[in-house]
Amino acid sequence: MSTRGVSTGLALVLALSYTKILGVEKRSVLAFIMISALILTFLLTSGISLTLRNKHPDEIQDSELFGYLSLVIVAGFFVAVFNCLLLLLYSHVKTPIALPLYVICFAYSFFACVNMGYQDALFAKGNLKYATIFDFVTVVIQIFTMIFLIKLGQNSLIVSVFLAFIVSYGLITFATGTLFLKTLTLDLKLITNGMKNIIVQSRNQHLFGIANGLVDRVDRFLIGLILPIGFLAKYSLLSSIISFARFFPDSAVKLNLLMHHQSKSKDIRVSNPRIAALIVMAGITFALTAQIFIKILFGNAWLLPLTVGFIFVAQEILRGLYQIRAIGLIAMGGKAEMSQISLLLIVLSVGFITIGTYVFGVWGAPAAMALVYLILLIQVNSKSKKILNAS
Repeated sequence: MSTRGVSTGLALVLALSYTKILGVEKRSVLAFIMISALILTFLLTSGISLTLRNKHPDEIQDSELFGYLSLVIVAGFFVAVFNCLLLLLYSHVKTPIALPLYVICFAYSFFACVNMGYQDALFAKGNLKYATIFDFVTVVIQIFTMIFLIKLGQNSLIVSVFLAFIVSYGLITFATGTLFLKTLTLDLKLITNGMKNIIVQSRNQHLFGIANGLVDRVDRFLIGLILPIGFLAKYSLLSSIISFARFFPDSAVKLNLLMHHQSKSKDIRVSNPRIAALIVMAGITFALTAQIFIKILFGNAWLLPLTVGFIFVAQEILRGLYQIRAIGLIAMGGKAEMSQISLLLIVLSVGFITIGTYVFGVWGAPAAMALVYLILLIQVNSKSKKILNAS
């Protein structure tokens, strides 16, 4: 967890650095490409990824693992193509995009998708040590590559930033693939069967996997399309700083899931009211600190209303609580119930954020998600009680 925390901190420093040098408009374009790539990656890979991670490491057959790795490469190609089409749409509704940036968008989207999928495979196989080390090394490569390219001065700033991500993702993807090739037995004839098995097994996993990844970023995607171009950069900056604290609930969710796989935990419980109150106070303090930090480092031009930060903190707290309770519901055997709730999460989040952003502007996105998570928490708790009462 400590290594993951250091990686998250370095990633935040990196994000603040390229935000500072890019400016509002270019930072908005960069954010749109990155967010779109992540959303598309979750849409195409989250189901198969969750299927693999829900298995005990010893239950994953070599053919299934290589089938999964092959599917991720195919998905990476489609993510790259679709993201270029979304960038074309963005160029028509917001700001003209130069042709070289489409090439960069394609390469970044492909490697970002494959790298994320391969990292999930490491986690599924129980290689937590390699997963955390690779995560750390990825950020370090990004930092040094970006510094080198910017000082070299041969590319535009936004291209230099993207190249840093492409280089890091490409190297770590190659290292991860090499690690699997050295430790597993590969029969090329079984890859097709492995791909089919993963797809069949993931039928009931898509909604839950897609929901968690989609709604986590759809707010920025919709803000980028609906509001003036500068709002996406400001919102991304604020959310990046506040989301730094997300490392803790995310780690709790992953540890709970790992304990479930190892049959160490069947009923995942949340913290007591005192700890919840402490989290709320810490969140408010963090939002105030983020606002002061942005004003000092970036200036008033990058500030959003303080209330946006408070609402975003409320969203993050409810999100973490929802994810922990959702994993608990799955651990109790409520996969069918979670599929229904996940579908509701997708529909409500996209609908509420779209309406909220159109009506209330930048306040609407975090407020809509806070409301959605509150509604779904009630649903998850209700389903959990029914399962407990029936057992």
